[in-house]
Amino acid sequence: MREKRERIGEIAGYWLSQRPRSQRWYATWFDAAARQTKRISLGTADLREAQVLLAEFVAKNARVQNQEPADTPLAEVLLRYWHGHVCKLDGQGRLVRIASHEQAKHGLALWNEYWGEATIADLTIDRQEAFVIWLKDRGYKNAYVSRVLSVGRAAVNRAWKRQEIKSAPFIIDEPDRSDQTERYRLTLDEMRRLLTTARKWPHLHTFCMIALNTLARPDAVLDLSPRQVDLEIRRIELNPPGRKQTKKRRPVVPITETLLPYLKARDLERFVNWHGKPIKSIKKVFATMVKEAGLPKEVTPYSLRHTMAAELRRRGVPAWEVQGLLGHKAVGVTEVYARFDPDYMATGSRAIDDYFAELGPSFRYRKADLNNSYQVCVPPALHSAEIRLSVEPRNFAVSGAWMVGVTGIEPVTPTMST
Repeated sequence: MREKRERIGEIAGYWLSQRPRSQRWYATWFDAAARQTKRISLGTADLREAQVLLAEFVAKNARVQNQEPADTPLAEVLLRYWHGHVCKLDGQGRLVRIASHEQAKHGLALWNEYWGEATIADLTIDRQEAFVIWLKDRGYKNAYVSRVLSVGRAAVNRAWKRQEIKSAPFIIDEPDRSDQTERYRLTLDEMRRLLTTARKWPHLHTFCMIALNTLARPDAVLDLSPRQVDLEIRRIELNPPGRKQTKKRRPVVPITETLLPYLKARDLERFVNWHGKPIKSIKKVFATMVKEAGLPKEVTPYSLRHTMAAELRRRGVPAWEVQGLLGHKAVGVTEVYARFDPDYMATGSRAIDDYFAELGPSFRYRKADLNNSYQVCVPPALHSAEIRLSVEPRNFAVSGAWMVGVTGIEPVTPTMST
């Protein structure tokens, strides 16, 4: 009987092989339905790189079902979570990232760095507590440790819900988050400086005005398009048609008198745009504006939302109405039709207009404030963050390099040390 060949770097029934007279490595597996061995080129002759690419190939393509926790590498679960939830392709082949993909990227990298070749069964409470100590020894605050733990918890629970593993261990949390940085709220004078400086960037000024008048999260502001705006009943549907609501709910909000002039344009793909094109992130140009305005570095796009929430409560807007504007309040059946009421969230809407009246008449609408990059010439260097789109993963043969180089989430291979 012929001796069975060694399967190099085998993972879940997939292994590495080479063709005769070829240095290239192939992902190889036995197709039971076709009763034959199949392979696909990984596009590299380097064994180390091939092992990384094989692990990514398995995470993307292997059908994993009801694996024993002791037989399931944690790194594979983390990688499947990245490709299947955090950063995945939609039905049209476009890469779609969740809003918190940056946090997930760093959190998964820390999990992968600490746990190495551990399996799901290795996630005992004792070892998790050691992981928490390791994170704190590296200088991470309790609040951030809690976020890191939540990323790993989400990855493991996703694998269990999808029946990829038979059971999922309990993932602990860090209950003491007293060291969490308090959210920055701007004073009236600081808001005046911010809006005055923002006028140097028309698209940024539009972003700020929409954020302040809707209390929407930054990603919802960047997504806002004319089809979400009903000028007749003066309502904004912050959740675009076809988008599934998530825990970070996007509510229906009223259009304030202050915001109305900014929403009358109908020939735009997005209200916040650069040369007519949607913007993926506002963070860098916002940070540039904050620095130029002489504001603390703690001021972020989220500060606009937090500032207005505090202002509305200070001005006597009921808590339930503020929660509704923020998207913290679940919508009941009877509330679905409440948006058609002329007084829908009217107290909050009036309070926002009053806030802008207190800022002063110079902060009301001006025609020059419209986000029209064709009329207002701004040096492109100031907007590099918006026009330099992030590089998307290429075809499979080279996507492993992207996964390791950019995310730091490197699948564990048999030759890696703990």
